[in-house]
Amino acid sequence: MKIVAAAIQMSSELLALHANLERADELLREAHRAGAELAVLPEMFNTGYGLISDYTPMGEQIDGPTLTQIRHRSRIWGMTIAAGFVERSGRHLYDSLALCTPDGATRVYRKRNLVFWERFRFRPGRESVIVQTPFGRVGLAVCADMIYRRVWNDYRDKIDVAIVSAAWPDFANRHTGRPHWLMGHIGPLSTEIPSKVAVDLGVPVVFSNQCGSTHTTIPLVGMWVAERLPDRFAGTSSVCDGREGTRSTAGTGEQVVLSDITLHSSRGPISCHSMYPLVRAATSSASAA
Repeated sequence: MKIVAAAIQMSSELLALHANLERADELLREAHRAGAELAVLPEMFNTGYGLISDYTPMGEQIDGPTLTQIRHRSRIWGMTIAAGFVERSGRHLYDSLALCTPDGATRVYRKRNLVFWERFRFRPGRESVIVQTPFGRVGLAVCADMIYRRVWNDYRDKIDVAIVSAAWPDFANRHTGRPHWLMGHIGPLSTEIPSKVAVDLGVPVVFSNQCGSTHTTIPLVGMWVAERLPDRFAGTSSVCDGREGTRSTAGTGEQVVLSDITLHSSRGPISCHSMYPLVRAATSSASAA
């Protein structure tokens, strides 16, 4: 079967929850009007991504304002939506990705492979997450997860489409364009890896990245000595169809990348793993369409 998928590339202002939710809503509406049945927002789209002293005030549970709004849109538009957010569970924070489906259900994946300063702000997740949707089984990953073969081996032959939500930097000075002397080779991987995963697994991959300016803190000796690079997010969000050999890719600015993807769902259902039980949404207080 074919569906329209949307990779939403947006610039998020650090700690500006209300403004980020409004901008995401505009871009989701654009995707909906274009017929998207699946839309993916970037990693931590609602809080912005960057090194701050404490994300605790921005941490949300599954019934917080971010996922309440996302569930509302998913239900009224009949669109499955993936959204990155800071999850609070007890005294711990997680860099998480929620998948909301039109039936009101929400499943949450926690980033397993934390990098740089993330290790001092969040706890790592422990499990892969596979979600049954109206169009097939979806496997979830967040940013640096996608560079680890073991992540994709967990999903091999078990999913029909993969989602990656990211805040992937360019690792280059945004003023001069010069790649960082140590990490500069990593920036272009945001373009290369999603298509390689699509071909390797034989399933479509929807990759959504942030865009805009940022500062990347690069550790040189642990985190005791670090360099702060005036960077930008790499952008290049994409929708890749591995079997069909097609790819639609964004540039470096805000953009909704739309493309048909082909799902070959020939395997029987499997168990879905989640850090939460299935949650159905109550009536949302968010504005109607």
